[in-house]
Amino acid sequence: MQNLVLINNATTLAVDQGKLFINNRSGSDLTSPEAQRFIPMDIMGIISVSKQAGAAGASRVQTLTPTAANTTVYSVTISVYKESDLGYFGPSLVNFTVSFTSDASATVAEITAGLTTAINLVGVPFGVSATDNTTSVSVTSTTTVPQNINCISNGAGTIAVAQSTAFTKPYGLAATLVSRGLTNATAGQVYTEYNFRVKQGFQSGHANGGQEYLEQTIFTNNATLITAIDAFIAAPLSSPAAYNL
Repeated sequence: MQNLVLINNATTLAVDQGKLFINNRSGSDLTSPEAQRFIPMDIMGIISVSKQAGAAGASRVQTLTPTAANTTVYSVTISVYKESDLGYFGPSLVNFTVSFTSDASATVAEITAGLTTAINLVGVPFGVSATDNTTSVSVTSTTTVPQNINCISNGAGTIAVAQSTAFTKPYGLAATLVSRGLTNATAGQVYTEYNFRVKQGFQSGHANGGQEYLEQTIFTNNATLITAIDAFIAAPLSSPAAYNL
């Protein structure tokens, strides 16, 4: 069984009698039933834990610099690697090719303008856009989730391709969490993910013989809570006071 919890503004985190309590209610009693709605783990029952820090990521930006030649075909194939920021799917790959033919008195500015128009005409459905810098063309992604793109010159005309901005993979984007049913994720925020595999105990007489195994995932963008959970993972048997924030 897996439980998913998303916490935007946790105010208190404490350890008491072998359990980690995350309390969203300022001033409430940690032992009350209301406060105990977030009890993700039994300290003595942690089997494994992993953490993936949230990251906004960045789309790759490539610069195309043509060399002017008369009546020449300039062609570029653009590949788009669509990444899933939580790593469950992908990357998938789509690609498209655009071309521009220079006139009999070609200039670099003419070629960059032609390539920019061609890329923007075809690239919209792929989340790709181009910017004309007069001497070069910048190609990047327009999607909310950053994409990794790659440009290859494959025409008769010479186009130098260089990377302006490296792709960095996003993780824990609010839009992705909302799509997974965590609708309280705040738009534009990124969330750090903690995955705990725990052995949770029950009161005497429980039908499962007193314990069950549980997958507990916590997503949070609260810096204080992240610091506290990191400390809890590093030293789960420390004094409860160390986690009473």
